[in-house]
Amino acid sequence: MSKPGRPLGLSIAIFVSALLFAILPLVQVAFYLSVYLRFRNIEFLEGGGASGADILGLSGGELILQTVVSLIFLVIAVLAWRGKPARIRMVFVGAVIIMTLATIVATVLAFNAKNGAAQGFDSGAVLADSLLQARLIFTLLVAAYVLWYVNRGPARAFYRGYYLEAPEEETADR
Repeated sequence: MSKPGRPLGLSIAIFVSALLFAILPLVQVAFYLSVYLRFRNIEFLEGGGASGADILGLSGGELILQTVVSLIFLVIAVLAWRGKPARIRMVFVGAVIIMTLATIVATVLAFNAKNGAAQGFDSGAVLADSLLQARLIFTLLVAAYVLWYVNRGPARAFYRGYYLEAPEEETADR
């Protein structure tokens, strides 16, 4: 028997989960840093930079944590793509579950964080709520697809490195 190849469904599962849990958060960090640097370089009349408002909404520690977690997930996704070591299937599934739970918690916290009069009113709150709902739904769909496909026979054979033997035909004596 030949070594099983990577099924298309597994390739899709790895690609979409890496996009959702690694690439998009890294793009978000790059966007935040770009905005921060733009505002820091603004010159006013007396030579000071822009200050007085929290334009990012995230602290430096949160950005570092998001970057590290995204890079770790990206390494796991690359190893899952390669299929080696064989245990990476379970590590990948565990990472997807952890990232899904973290996204659910972050989304629920964002839904519950209502701005008061001290923070000002935001006309984009309705859009933000719609985007949070879409993120939650998309995250749950991706997690369900990954969990379903990674546990299918062709994906397990790919990570195992060989196909299982066909079951023997039962005799008619029974």
